[in-house]
Amino acid sequence: MGKKKAIKLATATAIAASAFVAVAPTQSEAATSSVDKAITKASSSMVKAFNTYNKTAREDQKLPALSTIKKDVKAAQDAYKAATKEIASKGGTKAQKAKLTVKLDTNKKYLDRAELYLKAVTTNLNPTKTAFTEAVASGTQSKVLSTQKAYQAKIAEFEANVKKVYGPDARNLLTAKYADAANKLANSVNEEMTVYKAYKEISVLVDKKDLEAAEKLIADTKDSADKVAKLDTKLAKNITSAVVKINKKLEDAKVPTVKEVSAVNAKTIEVKFSKAVDTEKATIEVLRGAFKQNVTATWSTDKKSVQLVAATNFQAADYTVNVSGLTKEVMTGSVKFEAQKVASIAILDEIAVVSSAIAPATGVFPANTTATVGYVVKDQYGTDITKTTDLTTNDSTNITFNKANGVITLGSSLVAGKRINDLVPVVLIDQNTGTSTTKTLKLSATSAVSSIAVTGIFNAKGEAVSLTDKSKANEAFIVLDLKDQYGKAITNAGLASGLVLTNTNPFNLTLATTPAVYEQTIGGKNQLVLKISEIKKAGNTDILLISTTNGQSTKYTVNVSETSATDGISASQPEIAVANEATLIPLTVTDKDGNVITDKALLSNATKGIKVGTTPVTPTDLEVKDGQVFYKKTFTTEGTQALVFQSSTYKVATLTVNVKAAAIPTVVRGLKNPLVLSTEKGPVTLTAEDHLIIEDQYGRVLKDSSAPVRVTLVGTTDVVTVAGNSITPVKNGSATLNIALTTENGTIDSDVEVKVQVTDGTEYTGYEIAEIGKTQVATDKAFTVNGLLNNGKVALTKNEYTATITGGKLSADSLTDGKFNVAASALDTNAAGTPIDTEFTLKVTINATGKVLERKFVISPAAPTVSDFFFTTTEATGNYATAKAVTEATLLSGSTVANLKADEAKLTVNTATVDQYGNKKVVPTSATTVTIVPEKVADVKITNNGKANASVELKSGVQESTVTFKVTVGAATKEIKVKVVPAT
Repeated sequence: MGKKKAIKLATATAIAASAFVAVAPTQSEAATSSVDKAITKASSSMVKAFNTYNKTAREDQKLPALSTIKKDVKAAQDAYKAATKEIASKGGTKAQKAKLTVKLDTNKKYLDRAELYLKAVTTNLNPTKTAFTEAVASGTQSKVLSTQKAYQAKIAEFEANVKKVYGPDARNLLTAKYADAANKLANSVNEEMTVYKAYKEISVLVDKKDLEAAEKLIADTKDSADKVAKLDTKLAKNITSAVVKINKKLEDAKVPTVKEVSAVNAKTIEVKFSKAVDTEKATIEVLRGAFKQNVTATWSTDKKSVQLVAATNFQAADYTVNVSGLTKEVMTGSVKFEAQKVASIAILDEIAVVSSAIAPATGVFPANTTATVGYVVKDQYGTDITKTTDLTTNDSTNITFNKANGVITLGSSLVAGKRINDLVPVVLIDQNTGTSTTKTLKLSATSAVSSIAVTGIFNAKGEAVSLTDKSKANEAFIVLDLKDQYGKAITNAGLASGLVLTNTNPFNLTLATTPAVYEQTIGGKNQLVLKISEIKKAGNTDILLISTTNGQSTKYTVNVSETSATDGISASQPEIAVANEATLIPLTVTDKDGNVITDKALLSNATKGIKVGTTPVTPTDLEVKDGQVFYKKTFTTEGTQALVFQSSTYKVATLTVNVKAAAIPTVVRGLKNPLVLSTEKGPVTLTAEDHLIIEDQYGRVLKDSSAPVRVTLVGTTDVVTVAGNSITPVKNGSATLNIALTTENGTIDSDVEVKVQVTDGTEYTGYEIAEIGKTQVATDKAFTVNGLLNNGKVALTKNEYTATITGGKLSADSLTDGKFNVAASALDTNAAGTPIDTEFTLKVTINATGKVLERKFVISPAAPTVSDFFFTTTEATGNYATAKAVTEATLLSGSTVANLKADEAKLTVNTATVDQYGNKKVVPTSATTVTIVPEKVADVKITNNGKANASVELKSGVQESTVTFKVTVGAATKEIKVKVVPAT
């Protein structure tokens, strides 16, 4: 083979191989001169830097350690610079140098690719992420929107850098590790921000009186607003609160109109409005001609209509209704009344039920037997006027009326001596209108149960009830549908005395039997029922009912279902399992019907819940997030760990978890916030906990890491000096620091370069006095004066400004220590000489520039009073900032609000309070007043309701009841749902 062919073949082979792994020049190709050696070294270093990320990503499907790629890129850059320098000094003629430069640049693309990778991987998302997550946690909508935009812009910058990275494996890994999670987080509040932005526009439209456009945008945003309203986050609640306010603002901006005025009945006028109105502002008058009518106004709950009720029926005439106080012009409407009159009379049955049975000896009804039938009279509005209407009949001597009950009685002379099915004609007449009705009544035998049916199981409200083994017997009734032999409903328990009742399974439930049938008001109507005495256990019970009159019978099956128990169970791998950390293992638990169970109380029930191995889980072992149940487990050692979960029906789920080594600080990413120092404030000690973003070996940010770091200057500078980790600002300017994450023996695991800015005050763009707020008299109050920079602010030291305070009875008191304390004697007073809220002015003069600042604030003599609070299980005197709110609690029967407990651990419920001066603290619950509102009045006895020592006690036989505590502390009132349980 010729030399040229061999070279061509080698070149082709090298090109083909570079598609997979970049290959450095072989020793045989490398020249021995210093220039060639420098080129060879540079080429090898550039290829190595490329392979460090590309080969690792492609073959190992992982990213290299940041410190490794940074080191290799730096080495390649240095080798390239050295080779360039060597060519320049020893490369010979200009043509030779050009040829050598071409040779050097043959592998420059690998350095370029490595540098692009490094640029991507060092794009720092954390500052904007931190700002975003803190904004979301704060619930401040404008901050969330601005920080979301900044975070998304930074993510876009990162993704743009990733697109420039050579190699799909590296790009995919970078995207999966950083961009995917970041995008998911950044987009997590898209729904909320959609609503926020829309309602900002809606508010503007309302202000511009463009109500039609505002209503259209509300309709377009409704689905998103409804979703946000269901979220239990501070941000969502703030947005929902704004939505409610702006919707109300729109409603308030609308001008109400009278839609309709109508006669509801003979003495009631109803006025309907186009929107809810301010009932306190509304003045309504009803006029007949020029004469004002006396009416009582009854407003609907939604305040969109009002009924105007007269003491007596309205006379036949035209009436005008005027509504003033709601609009500039008086709204008006009219209605025409006719005189109330009888419009219809109805006899309600064709059968008159007799009072006595047939005499066996004669076959006819005995003397003194009467018969009854119902009737009803209605006016032209359909109103029942039976009780106020006098009628006449075809036999006024023997046919009488009971207007109060709507019953006609046929006297003995019309019944006695007659037989069953004999006929009696009855005519009812209204003399005023001539309205009448005629019916020939058939005499019946005495009423007896003939038809038996069961309507179902209902509570007293008329709501259908499904019984469980936890249902209360006195809250459910088996409602009967009994009819007599004439098909008439029987509602008199005395007529059902001949009914035979048989309970086939008293081991499941028992019924009251003396008597068997009771009268009970169900949904406002008198009904016949069977009463349940006791529910003992789940199962089916057949109830047999037999009429002794005709042998008719029915069977009704009462089903008492078992409260849910765990049946199916499966376990999934956790996102990550790290030794010495709580690992969240997803569980899916279902009942026998396939319904997913998320109730921690049921899951941790000793018999119906789940077990790990043979041990029942406790509520504290479980966590429920967004409908997903997690089992919390802290593994103390790394390696493979096996868990066996078991349901109450002995179904099993086995999970093998690969527990990773305990987290250790691995990578330093940069600063949490820009580092701005003032020459006036002296040195700052840089620590991981206060200043740095540290990640563990799994790429997770370690909160408040105490990892050891070493600070050194990069290059030379006279802006700062560094001694250990202490940075002393010297003069205006900026410097670069190298922050290295070190091990205990001093070796460097990771490092990053950061900028530090130093100011001596001459480059401030402005100054401000921070908000002071309302302040309590005779209390030390510190204030802050800030120097403003383009990228932040710096609190000035007290020798950088001069401060005075004026107001009240003070002329101009100087302040030298950055705080003030104003005595009560300096406040203004009322006519009685008592100190009152007084406005003061803090005046600050910047010593360096003469700039004068002022901040007004109020000093109050009032004692601290709680202005807002929430319930929490954080210990009294604990940290307000970390306190978490609770909305439900448990209370032992007979106890007061001070004894509320919450969570499975039964932690004491305290209050996290804020007073009018902004002071925040967690204190034991001490109420000004407590109002207890029960869900079921019959279950509990409440003592001292409306007082601070209000208490609630379960009545005998009641095992549990829910009430709402309306607790007032200071000037604030909050509600908490409370489950009352037996004291023992």
